[in-house]
Amino acid sequence: MNRATECLRRHQNEHLNWAIDLCRMPSISTQDEHKPDMRRAAEWTRELCARIGLEAGIHETGGHPLVYAEWCHAPGAPTYLGYGHIDVQPEGDLSLWDADPFEPVVKDGWLYCRGAADNKGQVLLYVRAAQAWLETAGKLPINLKLLIEGEEEIGSPNLAPFVAKNKELLKCDGILISDTGLFEDGWPTITTGTRGICYKEVRLSGPKHDVHSGDGGPITNPANALARIIASLHDEQGRVNIPGFYDDVLDAPADERAQLAELPFDEGKYAEEIGVPGFSGEQGWSVAELRSMRPTLDVNGIYGGYMKEGANTIIPASAGAKLSMRLVPSQRADDISRKFDNVIRSRCPKSVRYKIIDHAHAEPYMTPPGSKTLEDATRALREAFGREVAFIRCNDSLPILSMFKQELNADSILLGFASPNCNAHGPNEKLNLADLNRGAEAVARLMGYLGG
Repeated sequence: MNRATECLRRHQNEHLNWAIDLCRMPSISTQDEHKPDMRRAAEWTRELCARIGLEAGIHETGGHPLVYAEWCHAPGAPTYLGYGHIDVQPEGDLSLWDADPFEPVVKDGWLYCRGAADNKGQVLLYVRAAQAWLETAGKLPINLKLLIEGEEEIGSPNLAPFVAKNKELLKCDGILISDTGLFEDGWPTITTGTRGICYKEVRLSGPKHDVHSGDGGPITNPANALARIIASLHDEQGRVNIPGFYDDVLDAPADERAQLAELPFDEGKYAEEIGVPGFSGEQGWSVAELRSMRPTLDVNGIYGGYMKEGANTIIPASAGAKLSMRLVPSQRADDISRKFDNVIRSRCPKSVRYKIIDHAHAEPYMTPPGSKTLEDATRALREAFGREVAFIRCNDSLPILSMFKQELNADSILLGFASPNCNAHGPNEKLNLADLNRGAEAVARLMGYLGG
């Protein structure tokens, strides 16, 4: 293990060039014009995996190709699947970037470019660690499989079908994912859980076309009705006002709440950073807990009626809203979906028509506490970073986690190394190279501990 970590240090410049080369490719999965770039990035990744000694190939899907690589020559040793992605978000407003998003810049110990943190720099950690073991020991301490896809940024529409068809190929004892971040720069972090999501759209319609607002009174205004329904979805205490919404909520245990409270989270600084005068929400929970441990319901957008310059006195023919609910263990997305639909039906006036559209469902996920994999990951991170590990929950949703659990019957460990200030999905995305290098050492150590 010591030789492997020393090897990683010798190869830091080479490994940085790997990340730079991959990040130069504008592998934007959501735009058809970048399909050739998606394939080029997959081919580059496959070639790199093969060059360091893994058996690697390209697998076609209904969309962008994915890379599968493995080294499975350790009889009796456990098998772990490393997952990551090489597709990236679009550049956004180029005027907000200090340089070309796809011309990587190294400055003051940071790598600036699209995909540096999310997820190209991080997914290469597993290739780096594998190279270090193979170069110094001639073998890996575990059987390693890598699944590197190209559609994560568009919801991984072809990943679940691929996994379902290739269960034997992907069979493993656990899954390692580095697509999350650190609590603070230099602070090793394990994300122990993610929230699920239930995303809905509600459309109300009244008259067959917009009518003069002078006719208001007997005609139910769909926008008014929608506003009343939305207002009814929370009570005065900030709780979601849907019957049965909290029935299956598994409250965070006291020791986890105490551990989170010990982390240095400044509510005032957070309010200043996002530009709000204060906070609200469900009473009895801190801001840090509300962001990750409690379920939510939020309006993501409202539309309807006259929205252009000036005035137009009408009763709109229709109005709509998009709403998302973040779910926590042990809520189930299909159950919450039914309860939401029942509430909309019961609170919608008979004098307007309604339509409910499902956009997305994903289950919450928690890494089982006390597992050997979790203990080994904690030890590896502690040694690589030289400090105790922070355990946090993610406020986002990762649908792949519950899918992996269902299809492969394997649990995931989320050890990410992106800075909390990395600007993923935004301008000037960046990655702290010191944390990236410590992350590579942590992954190499983890492989050693997993292999005994």
